[in-house]
Amino acid sequence: MQRFDVLWQRTVGRRTEAFHAELARYPWTSLDARRYPPELVLRARRGWTENAFNEHCTFLAMGALLEALAAAGAPLDLCVLASEFPRQELLHVALCARVAERLGGLYPMEYEPADVLPSLAPQLSPQQRLAELVVRVCCVGEAFSLPMLAGAMRGAASPLTRAVLETIVEDEAAHGRLGFACLEWLDGELSDADRRRLGAVASATLRQYAPLWEGLTSRLVDGVTSEGFLLEHVHELGWIESGEYRRLALETVEHAIRVPLSRFGIVVT
Repeated sequence: MQRFDVLWQRTVGRRTEAFHAELARYPWTSLDARRYPPELVLRARRGWTENAFNEHCTFLAMGALLEALAAAGAPLDLCVLASEFPRQELLHVALCARVAERLGGLYPMEYEPADVLPSLAPQLSPQQRLAELVVRVCCVGEAFSLPMLAGAMRGAASPLTRAVLETIVEDEAAHGRLGFACLEWLDGELSDADRRRLGAVASATLRQYAPLWEGLTSRLVDGVTSEGFLLEHVHELGWIESGEYRRLALETVEHAIRVPLSRFGIVVT
């Protein structure tokens, strides 16, 4: 038992040291909140806190996805690929939270823990559960977030926000693709009723994202937003200008979600 305890401590020590060493390599001190107007800093704190929360939700969803892959008897290659995702999401949580801390601390949030994980009907078969999870989490959620994050990354003018976004974009490039790879594997098992149900699931999930671009009112004139913020500062804090965000969001919905899902007979309204 003593030898087991020593091995356990060594393993835990190596893993946690490697995780914290990975976090330490980012240029944290390059982001100085004093450079920006207080109202913009407050918004950035909230935005990066929400990013951390969203990554936390995805961390939980990726754990559920691993369970669903195993229960459905998915190919080993898909399971191996997906097994990397929870750790990646956990790193993303830490990165986004630390950016918020550099800006003054995490923004207070309230949420219902029971609503974090998607609720699946108990009567679904393992294959149906897997299909619904990958549509919600990968084919809509990750397929939407990847181009949006990549857009923010391209404009990020701060060494810290750019480095954080580069990591998230690099990791999540495989997440959406896993969803469509799973649908390819399940394609022969999906009935017409399954495809209609998945279309409804995808449509409902996408409607949850719509306020992200429908509620934007800011406009850009001569490099200054309608709230009086410099576009340079917006980019440094890791954001996309509102008009560009709307354009990219609508393009992403069409080309990264609707069209790929339609190839499987899954119609997103």
